[in-house]
Amino acid sequence: MSDSFQITCDNMTLSDDGKMRLFEAMHSALTDLSNDPTEVVARIHPAKQKTFDAIVNGANIEVAVRNSRGGQTNVTIHDDILLYVNVPGGGEPHPLSYASIMARHRRSFGEVHARGFDANAEPLIRQMPDRSFRLVFCTMPPRAHALGEAFDMNDFAKRLIKLTDAKIIWDDRDVFHIASAKEADIRAILQFLQSYGKD
Repeated sequence: MSDSFQITCDNMTLSDDGKMRLFEAMHSALTDLSNDPTEVVARIHPAKQKTFDAIVNGANIEVAVRNSRGGQTNVTIHDDILLYVNVPGGGEPHPLSYASIMARHRRSFGEVHARGFDANAEPLIRQMPDRSFRLVFCTMPPRAHALGEAFDMNDFAKRLIKLTDAKIIWDDRDVFHIASAKEADIRAILQFLQSYGKD
């Protein structure tokens, strides 16, 4: 039995070789992602990483797309993903090869998962080398949250940011930057994630 992958990315285009190319966009107002590969790696959710790694490692993954006549056709996915990151001061987004970034900068982070928030794509809190934290979601809004389509990202973010004394900044659609936090703050964030929208 073959593995099943759910692809979540920001854009796809059909390249000249007839393969579908995946694009992932990343933004930060706090970090120069174009020059900080550790930060880029930390922002890739494990569910995305599993799919992206399979693609890069040569898995023959096809996607169903609509052709110009409205019919459906299967197209093979290109064997690399482009990560487009913003550049401080504006300008064109900077493209990074997922395969190259991961080949040189793959690393493990201290992390804890928030169970019960988004089935098969639970958010996690990662501790960075400078002892700050990143709260990383696979998608925002989540795909399988109890609130479904009623999930309000702005309400969620507002409540999360005010939850503790820790300085929490919503830095990208699916990433919250936590400058520093005590153990009690992390526990409070995990409890908030597990209970949000279920009361």
